Amino acid sequence: MLAYGYRKFGGPAVFEKMTQPVLEPTGNQIIIETLAVNLNDEDRSERLGAKAGLDLPVIPGHDVVGKILKVGPAVTGFKVGTIVAAHTQHTYAEQVSLDSDLAVTVPADLTPTQAASLITPGIIAYKTVRYFADVQKDQTVIVKGAGSTVGMLTIQLAQRLGAQVIAIANSRFTDKLTALGVEQIVAYDRQNPVHVLADRGDVIINVTSDGVGGKDDLAMAKFDATIASFAPSLPATSKSIRFRSIHPTNVISDQATLQMLFKLLRTGQLTVDIAQQLPFTLDGFIQGHTLLDAPHNGQLVVAK
Repeated sequence: MLAYGYRKFGGPAVFEKMTQPVLEPTGNQIIIETLAVNLNDEDRSERLGAKAGLDLPVIPGHDVVGKILKVGPAVTGFKVGTIVAAHTQHTYAEQVSLDSDLAVTVPADLTPTQAASLITPGIIAYKTVRYFADVQKDQTVIVKGAGSTVGMLTIQLAQRLGAQVIAIANSRFTDKLTALGVEQIVAYDRQNPVHVLADRGDVIINVTSDGVGGKDDLAMAKFDATIASFAPSLPATSKSIRFRSIHPTNVISDQATLQMLFKLLRTGQLTVDIAQQLPFTLDGFIQGHTLLDAPHNGQLVVAK
């Protein structure tokens, strides 16, 4: 079986075809035939060698949708032929082995590309809104990084809870954010968000890369506000602030999260922006990572 990985860190050209042994499930494992893989910034960081402890060679990838080919003797609840999605490891391959506890059945009215595109950004956005930020009805929620896929999903999920959302993003995202029903958009390339939004937010959600701008987050927060951010900490402040650093957690399981997200997507209560679908080939993964290295809007999915 074929897989796509690399033996050294670097640019997209490091990808090569790799031979994968025939996979056999044991215990609670399932083997799936890969149908679609979502490309994420985590994949890019690993390719560049930014993740400590990553041994070479690597078959990367975390988000996968596929058809079950084999089930282990301890598997219950899944059968051969079922289409499932999972957040796991080593997904840039024709077949993937994973614990069945990680898998979620994909509704028949969602395509593999749609389902795959939602996995990592959807899990981050859902857990941020429901757990880290604990968004409540009628709160004013300010979302930084609103133009990203995580940002747009965060906005939609907060709106569903009855929050009033204010988006901070580059002006090129204005039309997309308006289409989501956001009534106030602050374009940071045209005006200073702190000047516009000082002391406005009950909740600040910062999903920009590395949660940059903690001082600005504090300036936009009300007294006793909640700030949820990718940043590990905030600058010192005299304000009473509840700070939550966004990180992987099983307080809400990935499986429960994906089940809810798929329900919202298939019923039209949630949308995800797919920038491009690429072929499930070596060239497709190289092209996908080339696009991943450049500014892009929406998710990049490699699919059969």
